[in-house]
Amino acid sequence: MPDEKIAFIANPAAGKGREGREERRLRAAFERAGVSGEWLETSAPDDGIALAERSGREGATLVVAVGGDGTVNEVVGGLMRLPKEQRPLLAVFPAGTGNDYSRVLGLTKWDVDGAADVIRRKDVRVLDAGEVNGRYFANSVGLGFDGEVAADAASLRLIRGFAAYLTAVFRVLRTWENFHLRADVDGEVLEGPSILAAVAIGPASGGGFHLAPDAKPDDGLFDVCRLGDFTKLEAVRHLPKAINGSHVRLEKVTMRRGRSVTLRADRPLTAHVDGNLLAGVGYWTPLVLRMHAGALRVAGRW
Repeated sequence: MPDEKIAFIANPAAGKGREGREERRLRAAFERAGVSGEWLETSAPDDGIALAERSGREGATLVVAVGGDGTVNEVVGGLMRLPKEQRPLLAVFPAGTGNDYSRVLGLTKWDVDGAADVIRRKDVRVLDAGEVNGRYFANSVGLGFDGEVAADAASLRLIRGFAAYLTAVFRVLRTWENFHLRADVDGEVLEGPSILAAVAIGPASGGGFHLAPDAKPDDGLFDVCRLGDFTKLEAVRHLPKAINGSHVRLEKVTMRRGRSVTLRADRPLTAHVDGNLLAGVGYWTPLVLRMHAGALRVAGRW
């Protein structure tokens, strides 16, 4: 691909360290598939932001995020620092724990040939990006139970993928107490005791939970999901319904769409942004979100 300047931004910690262990094999596999470029590794949180921004400023035409949703989050954060006309095309090689954004793109985890084919074909769609308290994101923000589960799943070193998130759900639920939420969605206020609030660009988060099953990543709108005052027994009974999205029919679930969202809680809570913790555990709200419609050109298998 001689006319391309490609930058791979890889997180060696992705997939509980699997990406780092298999980096040499990955690079060789991409080269055999006819896709090669500069390989850049992150070594600390938010490294991917700086690397993606630098790659764009140095003339990269395509940036490949090699990792999970957290890596995609950082790469998107770097691309969004660039003027829109200077942003490289985004591609993803899913090698993380959740890989929810990759599902939107039609990609399969650890499928080098599939990812290389997507890069070569350049079947591009223009997708939205979000911003929360100054941090950009690609897919979702979760506050409350959702954030605690993301933090707990990240701590499970021996369990990967959806199993890590499902295990974390039951671990967190043992000591969980609901909070009072005030959510403003384009001026409409939703208020009351809640277990979580999720603001989504794409339909899935948490490694395969479809909290916003009807979300479309190119409609210029956030899908907001509020799970209300579930008891622990109700949570055990109903949270599995979020796997296929059937929870939206429950009386204690509220769904809204909007371009501007503010979330407030009555105590410090953990919030995640594409699976990465926002300023650590116990974050004082409000979370102020704004939509950046049509911000990213993304290659996928649509």
